[in-house]
Amino acid sequence: MTNKIIPVKNYLDHVTGFISFLSNNELKLEEILSHIVQVVLSPLNAEAIFMCQITSGNQVERVGAWGMPLEMFRAQGNFFNLNDKFPSTDALRYRRTTWVNTLPEWGTAYPLLKNLPYTTGAKSFICFPIEKAGTPVATLGVFSRDEIHPNAEIEAYLKAVGSVFSMFMFRQNSKGLEHLKLKGMHLLSNAGSAETELTERQHIILRLISEDRTNLAISDLIGYSESTIRQETIKIYAKLECNGRKEATKIYRQRLAYFSEK
Repeated sequence: MTNKIIPVKNYLDHVTGFISFLSNNELKLEEILSHIVQVVLSPLNAEAIFMCQITSGNQVERVGAWGMPLEMFRAQGNFFNLNDKFPSTDALRYRRTTWVNTLPEWGTAYPLLKNLPYTTGAKSFICFPIEKAGTPVATLGVFSRDEIHPNAEIEAYLKAVGSVFSMFMFRQNSKGLEHLKLKGMHLLSNAGSAETELTERQHIILRLISEDRTNLAISDLIGYSESTIRQETIKIYAKLECNGRKEATKIYRQRLAYFSEK
């Protein structure tokens, strides 16, 4: 059994180097994924990687990869449902890193992958979420030639890599939302009191409502019960003084457009 311990200096050097690499705005996704495997996650002996991203309708799409065997793509396809049981969907639904260290067998946790062995010699698969404005919207799945078991150092390392990757990938689209959270709070309330301001969770739910997601889809995505989501939407409508999803979406988009222009 391999239990990697990443020295703090090594950890900082790799994350700092990743930030420097991403300063080149002309990079393509495949170039970034290649760099993550060959440089950023070299302490984990990484050999391949792919990225999945949530689309509309609770679908998850594989949008890029590097070092992956072609037969895996042909066998599985590029689209699957968020409710299907995969390491990527677990990482998205539960906002946590998922681990498989029994390759080429995927174990009993993922029966849908039973007939999809990874035959290149990898021993572990690690999948961690990429968040945008506090919501998991994508994952990076990494294959390693070592048998790696989770520990605090690796978890912190992957979280830092994911945060830097998210900052680069979503920097344009997230600008408006960040302004909305930091400056627009009072515009989404009557008097700026604690009773009328939207909470951080309500901001996230409002954004997902604006993407035409159902309460059940929002529940699956951010990890709260459908009942909690329903109660929160009622509070959101009351605070915005609107009569439903369409009006709430309109208010959200107006605020987002306003602050995107600032």
